[in-house]
Amino acid sequence: MRGVLFIAALGALGALGALAACGTPPPTWEVDAGACVPYMAPPASQLLAPAVSFKTDVMPIFSASCASSSCHGIADSPKGGLFLGAELAHGSDSQKVHDALVAMPSAQLPMMAFVTASDPSTSYLMHKLDADQCQFQTQCVGNDCLKPMPYDVGALSADKRDIVRRWIAQGAQAE
Repeated sequence: MRGVLFIAALGALGALGALAACGTPPPTWEVDAGACVPYMAPPASQLLAPAVSFKTDVMPIFSASCASSSCHGIADSPKGGLFLGAELAHGSDSQKVHDALVAMPSAQLPMMAFVTASDPSTSYLMHKLDADQCQFQTQCVGNDCLKPMPYDVGALSADKRDIVRRWIAQGAQAE
């Protein structure tokens, strides 16, 4: 049995070598992400408590994970047109961040606001954070909803995403 496996392995290496010799790169092996599966959020009743404050609970998440100078942290030219920076030259401006999120349409999916107060399931921000924006792929500009966010630092934990989700479910207030 070992002999058969060894011969098969040698054959596979030989085939890759022949492809490389012909100038054709070997295939890349990537994990199949599978079908797009919508995130299953906690039941609505669990989103109403505990109370969430935009300034003290949500803004620190954005500041730590989204507001770098290479992403959504520069007020004059944020990525995707969405400013999530907590610190401006004159201090924290959570009202500007709030206003940029609530009821403003997403540049990638203009039919959906970044945040629809009281409805996380129709808030594009939640789909980007939950990495299930792929379900809207054909409706996004250029048929591309781009990457889940935050991209550079890796996905937020479910706990942090649920803080944002609760804030939205609780009416997306500015305080």
